[in-house]
Amino acid sequence: MMKYSINLFGQNISCILTVENEKLLITLLDEEQKSLNGYLKRVLQKYDQDFENDINSFETLIKKGIKIEKSLSGNMSEPKIKLPYEFAPEIKEKLIEAADIQNMSATQLIIKLIEEKYQNVFGNAH
Repeated sequence: MMKYSINLFGQNISCILTVENEKLLITLLDEEQKSLNGYLKRVLQKYDQDFENDINSFETLIKKGIKIEKSLSGNMSEPKIKLPYEFAPEIKEKLIEAADIQNMSATQLIIKLIEEKYQNVFGNAH
């Protein structure tokens, strides 16, 4: 069992790699799966006009993501969001540095932090 980071749909995801009977198994940590699930729900809307957010299982989201990425020349990306506020320069520097370390954009990091906080507050109620 080894902890490793993989890139799925343009997102760096921490996972556990296990080899059993000469087969590689990839297990996502719960928080990473929730984050990837939320990311796919946001991003797939940009690429799939028939996408309905409420009726998609994680498996369906993964399959749709793979299908869409195969049709693209690269990875899917989140719609660009212009944040309605500015950060103090020292906070912005810290945000950019933390995002760079995790190989993501500052916006992606903010979204991930908000999703984690939302899950802590609301749990699986929503």
